[in-house]
Amino acid sequence: MSGTPPISSPAGAGPNAALPGRSPARGAARSLVERLGEALRDERVTCLQWKGNWKRNRWMSGEGDIDLLVDRPGEARFQSVLTTLGFRRADPPPQSAIAGIESYFGLDPVTGRLIHVHAHYRLVIGGIWRTVYRLPIETPLLASAVQGTVFRVPAAEFELVTFAARMVQRYSTSDTLRRRQPAWLKGIQGELDALLAKTDRARLADVLAAHLPCLDVPFIDACIASLRPGYSRWARVALRRELHRRLRPHARRPPLTVTMTRVVRWFVTLGGRLDLWRDGRKHLAHGGTVVALVGGDGAGKSTCVRELRQWLSDEFAIMTAHLGRPPRSLLTLAVGAVFKAAGAMGVCAVTDAERLRARGYLAALRDVCTARDRYRLYVRARQFALAGGLALCERYPIPQNRELSGPQLDLFADRLEPTRLGRWLIAIEAAYYKRILLPDLLIVLLVDPEVAVRRKTDEPADYVRQRGELVCSVDWSAAGARVVDAGQPLADVVADLKAILWQEL
Repeated sequence: MSGTPPISSPAGAGPNAALPGRSPARGAARSLVERLGEALRDERVTCLQWKGNWKRNRWMSGEGDIDLLVDRPGEARFQSVLTTLGFRRADPPPQSAIAGIESYFGLDPVTGRLIHVHAHYRLVIGGIWRTVYRLPIETPLLASAVQGTVFRVPAAEFELVTFAARMVQRYSTSDTLRRRQPAWLKGIQGELDALLAKTDRARLADVLAAHLPCLDVPFIDACIASLRPGYSRWARVALRRELHRRLRPHARRPPLTVTMTRVVRWFVTLGGRLDLWRDGRKHLAHGGTVVALVGGDGAGKSTCVRELRQWLSDEFAIMTAHLGRPPRSLLTLAVGAVFKAAGAMGVCAVTDAERLRARGYLAALRDVCTARDRYRLYVRARQFALAGGLALCERYPIPQNRELSGPQLDLFADRLEPTRLGRWLIAIEAAYYKRILLPDLLIVLLVDPEVAVRRKTDEPADYVRQRGELVCSVDWSAAGARVVDAGQPLADVVADLKAILWQEL
């Protein structure tokens, strides 16, 4: 997408000020993670980053999660800080939820990536596929905190205990049966060495005796030894069982349905070798959204939808819907086949010019079927959003773009209205479009028609130019639309779309 001068902007603002998320110097923006750490300190929220401190580059860039243990009395202030910074809460499917853990996502203006914060109100280790354990040491852990590079972090002794328990809990029987070292073992050696160098053994013994007597120093030593390469794989399994025995009062096994799902998943994916199974994605806590991206040909709608889907689909439930080309139902396919055969035999009006001279009932019926298919896809998008998902729609029928994706039979009303069948077909088509309500968020991609002609080389120039002029001639401010200058480079267009979308979700 090549750059051109801005051609439009929302009412009451200049070309650049009109685009949400656009600052005079986009590159000068501060990292969202840094702002979060500063805000938590300023608001005196009692919390700390209880794991992942060794992977600062990952969570600073948005590639990894930020796991914060939050003091429960400070929950309201913590959530207020996140809301102020533009974070949105997202919930996993019920079968994947772990009590005491919440997920929040925020858009980092520096990287354009989503920052994922795990808020832990209980210190829980393990995941949905494994036994979950609570380590009931939240209060002393928080009291031990010291300031880290961005967030407060626990004392080394507490961090070593949680690290050892988490790693031992990861040992799997499958690794043992396959006679191999766990794949993740090599990558933790640096973090383990750093923790050991900072830990005072006398202090470690005091911490365990006072706060977690079920895990003593000899057991922690055994856990640490098991994390070194060359340790007996069968001894690792025995150590994991011993960890479960010691933490059994604080353990929760996954439900049988989750365990069975894991087994089925293993067989379907051939032990994870095939990407044929995707876990349920998160849903925004306050509900889903139907987003319509409209614009003329060459505005980049499909490209932008693809970019937004790629940006969000790893974490959120996303569907895309092209209402201009909806999936055709069996009825539509049957009518289309009859229409094509009749046209080939010359017994029905096919072109628009022919339909202006003759009634063209068969062509009109095909248009009604298209309206029905668009409505059916619209219903799917609405229901998907109602369940908490995000539906990204192209060619969404709205009053302002009726010529691009709206009723077709009005053009042939003079021929159809004199007959009862013609009036019925017009009414049926109009009824379908009338039931398609406005989207939750309307985004218009505006591009100069001449630029659109240069981009859209697979369509006649006059056709592309005319459709572009139709979009540019509309007063979109009256429709409550968010307008984006689609003549910019693609990266800037996508950045503006991300800012608008995240602001409105």
